Amino acid sequence: MRSMLPEPKSAPVCRVVHLPEEGRYEARSLEDDHRMGWLNYRLEGNLMVIKTTNTVPEHRGQGVAGCLAKAALEDALDAGRSVDALCWYVAEYIERNPRYYNLQV
Repeated sequence: MRSMLPEPKSAPVCRVVHLPEEGRYEARSLEDDHRMGWLNYRLEGNLMVIKTTNTVPEHRGQGVAGCLAKAALEDALDAGRSVDALCWYVAEYIERNPRYYNLQV
């Protein structure tokens, strides 16, 4: 049976910029630096609460949300934080990626 998940992209679709003072990660176009999407979070002590992930409509289905989720989860992992994924997309991303299982509260 073939997986319904999209095939992984071989080349990055965007670059991710962390804006900690705003509690946000932004996905930026590699071509012209325009915003393709964003992920909002807040810190509560050693807990990263991921609230929402949004992709600009014309960039949906290109892996933008996945880039954002991975960047936030890698930062949480590196900092030794736990994650509360209120965002359904990030919660599903964690379920599909065993590397992040132990982050979820």
